[in-house]
Amino acid sequence: MPHPRSISRLLALAAIIVSATGALAQTPDTLPEGLPPPGPEAFASLQALEAELDRSAGTVVAEVGPHAVTWGDIADVIRTMPPIAGGVPFPVLYQRAATQQMEQEALALRGETAGLDKDPVVQRRMRNAADQALATEVIRRSLAPNLTDQALHATYDALVANKPAPDEVDIRLIMVNTKPEATALIGQLHSGASFAELATKYSKDGTAQNGGELGYARQDVMSPEIGVVAFAMAPGQTTAYPVKSGNAWFIIRVESRRQPPAPSFEDARGPLAQDIIHAGAPFLMQQALKAAPVKYHGVAGTKAKETPKETK
Repeated sequence: MPHPRSISRLLALAAIIVSATGALAQTPDTLPEGLPPPGPEAFASLQALEAELDRSAGTVVAEVGPHAVTWGDIADVIRTMPPIAGGVPFPVLYQRAATQQMEQEALALRGETAGLDKDPVVQRRMRNAADQALATEVIRRSLAPNLTDQALHATYDALVANKPAPDEVDIRLIMVNTKPEATALIGQLHSGASFAELATKYSKDGTAQNGGELGYARQDVMSPEIGVVAFAMAPGQTTAYPVKSGNAWFIIRVESRRQPPAPSFEDARGPLAQDIIHAGAPFLMQQALKAAPVKYHGVAGTKAKETPKETK
C-alpha cells in the first residue's frame, strides 16, 4: 500500500495540473490531434507526477489475469506521451495511461494463452525490446548528471534567449466520423450557422463542450494534416472542405494568430534538459560501441551459434 503522504502528494499534484490547465477538458482520443501546448507549470507538474508515482511504483492499480498494473507502469506510460499531455486534466491523463497499460496486458495475456511467447520470432523481438529499455536507461542515467545550470543556461542563451517563439494559431474544430457528415456541417456554416453551436452539438472531439475551442497551439503539436491546413488559413477563415486526420474528418476554423515572446529560462528548463539528453545520446552510443567486444560480419553475415539444449 502507498504511504498516506504519497497519496496526499499525488492528489496535490493532480490539483496543480488541473489548475495549471484551466478549463480545458480533453478526452484521451483527441490528444494526437493537437492540443494547446501546456504552460511551464503543467510541464513541471507532469514531471513531479511521474516522480510521485515512482515513489510507490509497486502499488497495484489493476490486475489483468496474472499481470499486475502498478503506479510505476502508469508513470512509464506517461513518460512516453508528448509534453503536450501536461495540458490534459489529471483524471483524464491517469485514466488514459491506465487503460493503455491494461489493454497491453490483456493483449499480452492473450498472446501467452495462444503460446506466442514461445515463438522464436516473438522471443527475438522481446529480447530486442528488453535491450532497448536497458539502453535507454543507460543513456538517461549517464547524461542526467551533466544537466548543470551552466549547461542549461548555455543552451538557453544559444537557442532560446531573445528569439521569438514559433507562431501559434487559435483554432476551433469539429470532428465527425464520416466525410458526408463533415460536408453537411460545412454547408450549414456557409448558411450562417454558428461554428461553436455546431461543434457543441455534433463534434465527437473532447473540445465539443467548449464549442470546439482548442486555444492557441503550435503547428508541431498538431497532427500533420490539421497543422498544415490551420497554418495556411487567415484568421476568420474556415476550411471549405473536410480534412481527414487519422480515422476522423475535421472542420477547422482559425480565430487568430500570434507570435509569443521567448520563454524565460525557468519556463524552458524542463524541455532544454530533454534536448541536452537527446543531443548527448549519439556520442554516448559511439563510446559504448567502441568499448564493447563487437564482431561485425557485414551483409553476408555468419551462421548463428546454436544454443546448448538443456539436459533433463
